[in-house]
Amino acid sequence: MDYLDPRKRQRHAIMLYLGYALIGIGIAIATTVLVYQAYGFGIDKKGAVIQSGILFVSSQPQPANIYINGELNKAKTNTRLKLPAETYQLLLQRDGYQSWSRSVEILGGTVKRFDYPMLIPNQLSTETIANYKQAPGLATQSPDKRWLAVSKPTTFGSFDIYDLKSPKKLPVSLTLPANLLTPASATQSWEVIEWADDNNNILLKHVYDANFEYVLVNRENPVQSVNISKSLQINPAKLQLIDRKFDRFYAFDAEKKVLNRASLKSVDILPALTDVVDFRSYGTDTLLYATTTGASKGQVRIRLQVNEKDYQIRSVAADSKYLLDLTEYDREFYVVVGASSENKVYIYKDPARQIGANPFKSPVPTQVLRVSLPNFVSFSSSAQFIMIQNGQEFAVYDIELGDSYRYMARQPLDAPQVNATWMDGNRLTYVSKGMRVIFDYDYKNIREIGNSSALHRPVFAPDSRYSYGLVSNPAGETNLTQTALRTPTDL
Repeated sequence: MDYLDPRKRQRHAIMLYLGYALIGIGIAIATTVLVYQAYGFGIDKKGAVIQSGILFVSSQPQPANIYINGELNKAKTNTRLKLPAETYQLLLQRDGYQSWSRSVEILGGTVKRFDYPMLIPNQLSTETIANYKQAPGLATQSPDKRWLAVSKPTTFGSFDIYDLKSPKKLPVSLTLPANLLTPASATQSWEVIEWADDNNNILLKHVYDANFEYVLVNRENPVQSVNISKSLQINPAKLQLIDRKFDRFYAFDAEKKVLNRASLKSVDILPALTDVVDFRSYGTDTLLYATTTGASKGQVRIRLQVNEKDYQIRSVAADSKYLLDLTEYDREFYVVVGASSENKVYIYKDPARQIGANPFKSPVPTQVLRVSLPNFVSFSSSAQFIMIQNGQEFAVYDIELGDSYRYMARQPLDAPQVNATWMDGNRLTYVSKGMRVIFDYDYKNIREIGNSSALHRPVFAPDSRYSYGLVSNPAGETNLTQTALRTPTDL
């Protein structure tokens, strides 16, 4: 029988092992090919080995034509392109709109996404949707961009509430209870502190005569509005919502350098920190603050408190203006620290984790942004970008890609503005020479989108189809205008 023949058994074993070897070689080759493909390697039409990357391109509105180095691509936005590693000129075009363009570097085996390009019409259409006999003292937009509150200049304590999700709706009138505010004998005005995350409650500072008080305005039911200063018997130099909840507050006593916690649910005022010079909060239990405790002469220490654990970030020059901010991006914690006189800010990625249990360890900054005497720092709404600014000088850091940009904007900021704001997750905006200006984070695709007063921030609808501005007219009145950021066929 064959299976008893030693030579045949040996030959069978050899063939079996050879088969295993060939299968192993095949798997190794296939794996290598897949790995190289994953890193973008391939063969071009001439047989040369090339490395490619992936480019995702979208636009608002879409579809738009895509030009790569001046050549029309067969695909339109929204699409995925596989391109050899190289630097390209990307241009998007759609009939009736200004083109959008930028230089794009494609690296082998990487993916780049441009899902934010916004095309602006060649001809902008603007209409007046409201008229005020005098300039409103306040115009503020909710975090979800749906609600716009405009104070009525002839009746202090009354507001028009516009629903920007339904731009054809008439505004709803809101009037605060008569006994809510302390009567003013001379002048009075509003300052916006912040909106709560319910997009309903607005924390305002009522400045009257030589005094001030804090008021929580309930947009949906003004009767439920609260005079915080009277209710809690506090009037701190700075009041901030805790975790953007309408009923919890950080109250900063600048004279005593004490940061307290307060709540509408309790009359107790609880100390959170002492010897505080300045602070920023995030969530319910994270504080970034400047303190003179333990600092050398002429300096302050910047510390981070997380879940009541304290970490030293670094020392900076004692100053009248500190740049402090913090947030999360892609589940990682980012902290920004600086003093205006030092002409730079330091960006840290998860400094608490860097320090760990070693109190003598100093965290290492991920990036340093430089601007002369910076006076403003802000994360974009997506938290991907960090911007610092002084006037027309900007520096921006892209957390996702690790790129940084520094530029001098050509458009001066109209007074009383001191800083730009984020239009969305990728664009900045401010008023210059009476015009609303928008531009990409790296100062590309600069556009003017309508007249506006610099007394109020540019406002955009939730879907960015419209922009709003308060504009003085020849009669000395103020118009609330609506500018379409789409052509009529795309609205």
